[in-house]
Amino acid sequence: MAKKERRIVFSVGLLCLLIFTFTDLQISMAVATKPGWARVLEVIGEIPFTILSITACALLIRFRSKKNITVSLLSALGAGFLLFFLSYMGGFMTWNYLSDNLGEISKSWIPVIGILMVAAAIWLAMQVPKACKSQALRFAAVALLYFILVLIIMNSLKATWGRMRFREMTDPIAEFTRWYQIVPRGGFDNVYASFPSGHSMNSAGVILLTLLPPIIPALKDKEKALHIFVYIWCAVVGISRVFMGAHFASDVTVGILLSLTIFEVLRTLIFRKKQEV
Repeated sequence: MAKKERRIVFSVGLLCLLIFTFTDLQISMAVATKPGWARVLEVIGEIPFTILSITACALLIRFRSKKNITVSLLSALGAGFLLFFLSYMGGFMTWNYLSDNLGEISKSWIPVIGILMVAAAIWLAMQVPKACKSQALRFAAVALLYFILVLIIMNSLKATWGRMRFREMTDPIAEFTRWYQIVPRGGFDNVYASFPSGHSMNSAGVILLTLLPPIIPALKDKEKALHIFVYIWCAVVGISRVFMGAHFASDVTVGILLSLTIFEVLRTLIFRKKQEV
């Protein structure tokens, strides 16, 4: 993000968080009806970030150093393992959300979905010219570290915070806690995994798209459109989580802000390091 964009995004986010601190429960009680469009976004909301992370693995395999056979082989194996792991995770999560919304479906869909994600990622990786190898590898580093940190931070906070999901409440007035209240539950429990919103953190991962124009010629001069798409996607997926009763509006806001912060730190460190060399 440019400085002005960053100031606007985080200022709006913090203002929303202030408002939602006092209106969380009222909003959820009014809109948590699980409409069809929100169910669709529950299924697909995290897919773009997963595909971009798998693309990073494909780029590492494609542009690995081939000067040393041993290093080349180890690099390919490591990136290949990550590719398999991320595609399985993506397939499993999508299958799980499909089962939640459509009823139990065959687990044979897990590898099918994973393969489709890998195909999309490989296609995207092949759009990068060989001349952009250096920038492509930096994109891959940002994408993978971003995905890993989001996964770790998100689940650590969920396990620590212990905020109950609205849809799990039988007495919302009595069971509701504000976002800043930590309620130890003795470990991770999905019922008490409302804060922060994982879907929102992962949906914000589409910010990686803004790093693609320098390495994919077809996206040149489309930076503004990509930034607009990123923020619309974050907002729509985040809003859908409140409509699903899975999260409160403050969970969504913190999730997006946390995710964008992680991205900005990684992007700055990795790209600045290259400039200083």
